[in-house]
Amino acid sequence: MDPSKSNSAENEPLAIKMIHLVNNGVTSASFEDARFEITYRDTFVKIESDPENHAILRLKDQKVSYKATLLGGFTLAEEKKGNIDYSKYLSIEWEDDFSLPRLHFERQPMEITRRHKEGQWIELGSENVAQYRVVYRDGVEASFDRKEDGCFVFSFSTGFYGAFQEEPDGSYTLTFKGDRLKPGEDNFRSQSKFIVSRSKYTGKLLLVFQDEAVVYLT
Repeated sequence: MDPSKSNSAENEPLAIKMIHLVNNGVTSASFEDARFEITYRDTFVKIESDPENHAILRLKDQKVSYKATLLGGFTLAEEKKGNIDYSKYLSIEWEDDFSLPRLHFERQPMEITRRHKEGQWIELGSENVAQYRVVYRDGVEASFDRKEDGCFVFSFSTGFYGAFQEEPDGSYTLTFKGDRLKPGEDNFRSQSKFIVSRSKYTGKLLLVFQDEAVVYLT
């Protein structure tokens, strides 16, 4: 599997409408004629086409006199440097300082990647993504594929594989299989390289990374 060519076989735009931005993470979106890096850090979102051309978005209350877009009780103030024009490609929805910003695509991108640090997570089922393809910094690769019934099946290059299935009562069933490692093998690292938690706000499963990784969204 070569994730760097995750969309090159068909060479067609992705059918993704929205994804979440991860705090202290970088999302890259490539289009036929443009590429942007989007960074979210606590109090601002930065959209950059190159170091000399970027926009910084911050949440403000409605009393400020900035150019702004109304979002509930807040406004989204924009500060620009250079001649960046991202509005025909993407937009940011950010309801308040307790929620994660959402990245909406006005045009369909050719490739989307997200760089995750150890301890960051994916909330399975909250984004309209068919597949997460993961490359960890040590070269281990994995794929998480979403099925029509909401189930996610996964497989790792280490031989570990399984599925997450949501049950009618809202609970989840995790099934998996993998070879037992010998003592000292793989530097005591898990075959799966993730742990599972659950969001206290939405109830969805959280896939928590145990190592840095680049994730390709398709």
